[in-house]
Amino acid sequence: MINRDKREATCHVELVSSRVDFSLPEKLDCHASLAMTKTAFTLAEVLITLGIIGIVAVMTLPALITKHQKKVVATRVKQFASVWQQAYRQVEYEQGTDLFWGTLVAKDPESTFDFYNETYGKYVRTMKVEKSQYGITGALQNGSGFYFYRTAGQPDLSGCIYLIFCPYYKDCKQLADNGQFGDSETISDGKKTFGFWANGAPPTYSWNGTREWLMQRCSTWQKGFCTTLIRYDGWEIKDDYPAW
Repeated sequence: MINRDKREATCHVELVSSRVDFSLPEKLDCHASLAMTKTAFTLAEVLITLGIIGIVAVMTLPALITKHQKKVVATRVKQFASVWQQAYRQVEYEQGTDLFWGTLVAKDPESTFDFYNETYGKYVRTMKVEKSQYGITGALQNGSGFYFYRTAGQPDLSGCIYLIFCPYYKDCKQLADNGQFGDSETISDGKKTFGFWANGAPPTYSWNGTREWLMQRCSTWQKGFCTTLIRYDGWEIKDDYPAW
């Protein structure tokens, strides 16, 4: 009886083992086949996918680049306004008055160069300052720059003293080298060049305080007011900004 039980047990183990040996490879082969079927792509499918990605990139990349450019420009305009206004307050405190313009001769680059070095130049970090036909240009550390000059006006007052800021110095250099001259409201374009007054404030002459007025000026021949519009919008270039 004992021997018979052993034989039956042995037979049962062999049968179980037999079922495992034959069924497991079949299941593995089936799963492997399904996996290969699911992950395989034809050349046509790959090319179509790449084409779709390329089309999406072409459609979205220009908008992303423009958005980034606007952000860089707005940030640099804001930074420059802050730096120049701080320098103005330092000079005013040092002089004890805001009537410190007497040595600045109109249309004279030598006078402008000397005036800058004696006043703003002590507080604005410039990489270089160059004389132009009517004034000076200055290159700043972040690659931006300015064009500073006087057109006319009473000796001690800041009238007719203008400041153009450029997010990229080369644009101010080109403006000065081409002999562009006049009030900052008219010779700046609101994209590469931005108009300021001598104290570092955006122009506000005759402004009625509304955004509509700034939008109208920024879209016409007085693009110097685009600087004022950017400040009005929280130092941002909005989607409806007309000068871009």
